[in-house]
Amino acid sequence: MRTVLIIALVVLGIILVGSILLMNPKGGGIGLGIGGAAGSAGGNEYGSKKSIEGTLKQVATITAILFVGICLFLPFVN
Repeated sequence: MRTVLIIALVVLGIILVGSILLMNPKGGGIGLGIGGAAGSAGGNEYGSKKSIEGTLKQVATITAILFVGICLFLPFVN
């Protein structure tokens, strides 16, 4: 059980870091090509910028909650 939780922590950590890096900061960044400067009007052919940013924010929030929950539960598992 402890091994499963540790593997889950590693996977959640990778997802959390990836979703945070893909978010579009104010000055540009890694996420700029996904939701930012694509298209002539600043839109994206696969969806709007706000929907992508909202989804990334939800993924980051849920992943962070699960990560902290597992971290708090892990010391009590043998």
